[in-house]
Parts: sequence; C-alpha cells; structure tokens
Amino acid sequence: MASASTSKYNSHSLENESIKRTSRDGVNRDLTEAVPRLPGETLITDKEVIYICPFNGPIKGRVYITNYRLYLRSLETPLFAFLNEEKFNVDGWTVYNPVEEYRRQGLPNHHWRITFINKCYELCDTYPALLVVPYRATDDDLRRVATFRSRNRIPVLSWIHPENKTVIVRCSQPLVGMSGKRNKDDEKYLDVIRETNKQISKLTIYDARPSVNAVANKATGGGYESDDAYHNAELFFLDIHNIHVMRESLKKVKDIVYPNVEESHWLSSLESTHWLEHIKASIFCKNICVYKKE
Repeated sequence: MASASTSKYNSHSLENESIKRTSRDGVNRDLTEAVPRLPGETLITDKEVIYICPFNGPIKGRVYITNYRLYLRSLETPLFAFLNEEKFNVDGWTVYNPVEEYRRQGLPNHHWRITFINKCYELCDTYPALLVVPYRATDDDLRRVATFRSRNRIPVLSWIHPENKTVIVRCSQPLVGMSGKRNKDDEKYLDVIRETNKQISKLTIYDARPSVNAVANKATGGGYESDDAYHNAELFFLDIHNIHVMRESLKKVKDIVYPNVEESHWLSSLESTHWLEHIKASIFCKNICVYKKE
C-alpha cells in the first residue's frame, strides 16, 4: 500500500472518534462504524493518508494501526476489492492444471519426466508440487542435488522449445562458499541436463546477478558454477541487481511522478533513479536467451 501522510497529523482513539464525511457518491460515512478488531487487539495510533489505488486513483482515508495489523478505511469510496462483484462460472482452483500444461508442451517425453517428489513441498517449499526433471535423474539424485543448492532449489525445467527441444531450466545458486566446495551429484546432474539436447556441446548458464554480487555471496555460503567444477558448461553474468535495488529504484520513479512532475529537471531526475538501466538489463537478458534458443 502506497500512502502519503497529510500535512496535519492527528491521533484519535477508535472508541471516542465520531467523524462523518460525505463520499463521492453523496453518502455520509461514519469512520467509527464497525471497525473490526480481534480479541486482545488494541489500537496504537491512526492517521489520515492518501491511498494510491491502481483502479480509482488517489483516495483519502484513515489508516488504523493496531498491535496486529493495518486497517484502512476510505473516506470517499470503497476500495476496488469490495466493489468488484464479478462472477465466474468455473472454479478458480481448477483453471490451471500443471499436468495438462506439461502435456501441452509435449511433456513428459523420453528425455524429461514429471516427478511428484515435491508433492507436499518437502523437497523445496518455494517450488511447485509437480516438477519436470531429466528422465535419467532419480528422486534420490534430486535429494542429493538439493543439499548443494540454496533453499533446495534444484535445476528444474521451466520451458521447452516446441521444435528443437532446447530448454530453459531454473535453479538457485550452488553452495560453494569461500572454500570452493564441490558436489559430484550436482555436477553430474547438470551434465545430464546438457545431454538431453544432442545439438549442444556445452551447457550455457546465465547468472542474473552482477559478477561482484556472485563473488560476495561466497562469503555467506553461496557462489556460482566455476569452470573447474563444471567442465561442460559456460557461465555468463547478466548484471541484473537484486529485488531490494529494484524496489528502491521504482520508489524513486514514483517520487518524481507523484504528486508533482518537475518538467525542467525531468530527464536528470529519471536518470538518477537508474530505472531505465534496470529495464535495459532485463531486455538484454531476454534477447540473449531467445537468440540462444533459436
């Protein structure tokens, strides 16, 4: 929720406050009506804010801060989540069927199989329940590889080319560390992935991070796939910064466009956010991946 405090700050209690405002639709709204609180939940403070709604634009409201949560009450109009009453004739939980989606892509085949090893999210709690892995890799192999990958995010198939059958495989960084640890199961597993496509002699690994970040991660137990350990692979760094840098850059973009835009300093202000640099890096990453797969 993006919010901006108004120039005057006032603190009130829910029990004593009795403020009525006229909304855009002409209806008087009482801010004290039915403010839900759980047993033991107490109000800490409250203040007026401006909520940037992606559907209705800026909306004035009062945010209540308790020892449990934030509660926003709009002074002008209900939020989109409460206005939207669109009905669907299908069960949303059945719209996406992973097995049917894999079949649409021609999977499984004689090189790739579907595994249910993560059915209860025991192998990796941030991966889907169904995974596509090399046909030659057993579930025991996957468990051993998982011990050498950050948060157990083993290499799994994300996309397969409909004609030449080259694939995009995703995974996390290997747990190399400062001592340069190696894992024979992980090295063998990547070689098995390479062998699923006879058209290539080397497996191309794109590391989205800047190289300096990858080296620095070795100090915390992470790292990258070195040439010494992965002989049949080539590694490229894509210089895309982490989510924290991206979020801060986007925040700067928002600051220069709302509530006012200084047109006389627009270009320099935009450049200072580095947002276009991040977009360029992302597009470059996409281009080289597409070029490699073709």
